[in-house]
Amino acid sequence: MIITVTMNPSLDHAYFIDHFSPGIVNRFQTPRKSIGGKGINAGRAASLSGAKVIISGFLGGDLGQIVGRDLKDENLFELMMLPVSEETRRAITVMHDGNVHTEIVESGPEVSDEQAFHLMNEIKEKLNKENASVITINGSVNSNNKHLYKDLLKYIRTEISNEIPVLMDISGEQLLSLLESDEYKPTFIKPNIHELGELIGKSIPSKEVAIHEMSHSLFNDIDYIMVSCGAEGALFKAGDIYYNVEIPTIDIINPTGSGDATVGGFAYALEEKYSIEDALKYAMACGMSNAQHAEVGVINKHDVELFMKQIQVKQYKFETT
Repeated sequence: MIITVTMNPSLDHAYFIDHFSPGIVNRFQTPRKSIGGKGINAGRAASLSGAKVIISGFLGGDLGQIVGRDLKDENLFELMMLPVSEETRRAITVMHDGNVHTEIVESGPEVSDEQAFHLMNEIKEKLNKENASVITINGSVNSNNKHLYKDLLKYIRTEISNEIPVLMDISGEQLLSLLESDEYKPTFIKPNIHELGELIGKSIPSKEVAIHEMSHSLFNDIDYIMVSCGAEGALFKAGDIYYNVEIPTIDIINPTGSGDATVGGFAYALEEKYSIEDALKYAMACGMSNAQHAEVGVINKHDVELFMKQIQVKQYKFETT
């Protein structure tokens, strides 16, 4: 069983137009609506892969009721969504001018420490009755506590399990706070190449530069580090072994949620005890399959298996001087 945590779900609207012009009226067809939030998207991909999934988080207001109803109707996962008073957020994606996508994302309800730990306690109670193989914590949290995710990881390690893999697909100051702590480390993180540069305070223009920076002391004691590089694939570090992952060029319908689907695929691969190479292929193939759907977090397992055959995973050999 896989449990995903989404502190900030959203009602997503995807619009498609050949050309988008700021400053004037742009007329669209009716948008495609779906339920988003990084943990929900990851959970959707993991469920469509074949895993039993619980998605957890917070929902509020009329939009929260719509999101909860639609998630239940998907019939893909068990829900553990706690109520909050503020309205669940909206997120708008405009696909335009080829593969350009512009996003407008609301901040969402503010989550207090008390609410966050209440959710963790609910997860703990669930795991007292049923075992889980992976926990993922995904996406942003609207909190005044910039150390909240660090605090939640400590709770998981001290109150739930010191062994269960914890995948944390987060960014910004919450991720930096986590990495700067000497106390507890996640099993997996997934910054993109730009976020990697922000974390270490350097500009990273290429995969060649990025893979050398993955040995930075900030990332010590993290089992798995994935750096997503868009159409160039990804880099991956497992212990002292580095991998370069190359993916084929595909036609893209909507790339939103592809990184989330990648995390969901990796969680599934961990649960199924795939080799590192196959886990990387499966995870990246999930991201590719998602990009070929208008809906977010959706994969086709047949397509995933076909993509896996086209993905190249090679150990990276550093030049010695």
